[in-house]
Amino acid sequence: MRFLLRRSAPPGYVSSYVMGVSWPRSGHHLLARLLRLYYGAGFAYCGFYGQAGCCGQAPCARAGQVRYSKNHDFDGTLPQDPSRRYLVQTRAFVPSVVSNFELYLREGGSDDAASFARFASAQFTAYRAFQDKWVTSEFARTQTVIPYEALIRDPATALTYALSSFGDTGPDPGRLRAAIAQVDGEEVAHRRVTPRPGTGVHAPRDVTQFRHYDAHLFGYLDKLTLTRQEVNKVFRRHLGRDAAEGNMLALQASPSLEALERMILGSPEYAARGRRLRAV
Repeated sequence: MRFLLRRSAPPGYVSSYVMGVSWPRSGHHLLARLLRLYYGAGFAYCGFYGQAGCCGQAPCARAGQVRYSKNHDFDGTLPQDPSRRYLVQTRAFVPSVVSNFELYLREGGSDDAASFARFASAQFTAYRAFQDKWVTSEFARTQTVIPYEALIRDPATALTYALSSFGDTGPDPGRLRAAIAQVDGEEVAHRRVTPRPGTGVHAPRDVTQFRHYDAHLFGYLDKLTLTRQEVNKVFRRHLGRDAAEGNMLALQASPSLEALERMILGSPEYAARGRRLRAV
């Protein structure tokens, strides 16, 4: 993925409230903990999802008192208000979907390779929509966008950019270093989130160590361009059926809808279906 760090706030800008918008498993809580360590206990944060006392609104009804809040924009309806500041976090699809799968298992999902493949296939629909709206759009160019990879690789620079969203353009280097060294970490694996107190910012997981890792399958995950809905729509139009689940990720990795359509139109199944329809 293309690493993006944008400091977009104009000189002298001071914000009392910044809305955090993050793709799941992109380091939002890590960044929130870093900000709390940097600013101190007076830095009010709201996690939105199930947090006691939350107003349940986005943007926050207590903006100003609450300095920073969380939102994943799951349904794609979160407004993009140019008068507000947004701190956007994203992550490469493959490591994010591996991490998110571990949380999915806590909701009763099956822990096997087929379940993971289907989960990843379905997740890509939401991932692409999030990227289009919050990472690559014209609106995103006016906001601060921090990839998880940049946060882990160079936390001092990433935190400096995050602070600029709050109007803090001259952060204290000592406080930065202390926050990065002392921040709590966590490990997500096998249905569990295990806190790692005081471990500091640490290297991300190696996806090749994931128990369902398969180089062939993960090669498709790195190339996904189409949603499963798009694939099935083309299959229904030309073949009268959905794509086979076992082929779905490979089909989603087609370079374009046009390429997928050409493949279907050149298939023996399409030719045979045409002969059957003519016979009828």
